[in-house]
Amino acid sequence: MLPNLKLIFIHGVNHQSTNYSADLFQRVLEASRKKLRSKHIEDRIIDEILNRVVRHEIMWADLTTSLTARYDQLQYPKRKFLWSFAARKIDPLAMQIMQYIKDKGDKQTGPMNILRDVDDDIAKVFLQTNIGDFVPGQDKNAVIIAHSLGSVIAFDYVFCFRDKCRLDPTVNIKALITMGSPLPLFTSAMGHPDSDLILPPNVNKWVNIISKNDGIARSLKPFFKNIPIKEHELFTSPLPIKSHCDYWKSKRIASLIADEILEALELQGKEANPYLVEAKVK
Repeated sequence: MLPNLKLIFIHGVNHQSTNYSADLFQRVLEASRKKLRSKHIEDRIIDEILNRVVRHEIMWADLTTSLTARYDQLQYPKRKFLWSFAARKIDPLAMQIMQYIKDKGDKQTGPMNILRDVDDDIAKVFLQTNIGDFVPGQDKNAVIIAHSLGSVIAFDYVFCFRDKCRLDPTVNIKALITMGSPLPLFTSAMGHPDSDLILPPNVNKWVNIISKNDGIARSLKPFFKNIPIKEHELFTSPLPIKSHCDYWKSKRIASLIADEILEALELQGKEANPYLVEAKVK
C-alpha cells in the first residue's frame, strides 16, 4: 500500500501570507497527474494516489516583520527612484539573514526564536495524524521544500545541530529539496567551506535547484563532498532578484518536485510500488 506523504514548505525572506505555497503545490499535483497518466493509470487511481499527498506550510517571517517594516519606513519614506526600488527588494533579504544569524547566536546560548518556532510548527504537523493520513502508521513520511533563507533554516533543523530544536528521528524525510539556496555562504562563514557532513539516517536524499541568473543562490555540491546532492540548474528569469523569487512559479521546478514525490510514494524508478500492479492499468 502507498504511504502517506506530507509536503512541508518553508519560505524564504520577506513576509509570507498563508497559502504562499498553494500555486506551486497545484502545479506539482498537475505535473504528478500528467506523469501518472503517461503510465496509463486510471484517473480514479491517480486521485487516490495524490490524495495521500498533504500540503503543510511553515511560517516564521512574522518574527522579523516589525523590524524590517520599521527599517523600510525610516529608509524609504518618500523616495521613488529606481535604485530605491531595487534596494527595497534587497534590504529585507540582508536584514532577515542578519537577524537569523543573530537569533541563532552561540551554539549553546543563542535564543533560537526562529528555529524554535519552526520546531513547534513541524512538531504540530506530525501530530496531525488524522488530517490527510490515510494509512495507519504511515503518518511520518515527508518531503521538505525550502526556499532561500528557508533552506538554511531547514538545513540547520534537519541536520539537528541544536539540542533544543531537533527533528524527531522517527520522521522519514524522503527528500530535502532546496531552491535558491545561499547555504554555502553560511557554512563557509562559519568556518566550514569543506564540509564533512553526511546525511542524517532519516533523510533519504538532498535535491538542490538553482536558477542560472539567481544572484543569491549558490551551487551546493562542491561544499558537501560526502553527500550525493542531486543538483538541477535551470532558468527562471533573466533578472537576478526576480530569478530568485520565481522558483515558486516555475512549471519545470514543479515537474522536478513531482518526480521526487512520485519516487517518495514508490511510484518511480525500477522498484515501483506493487500498488501499481494492483491498480487497473489500461
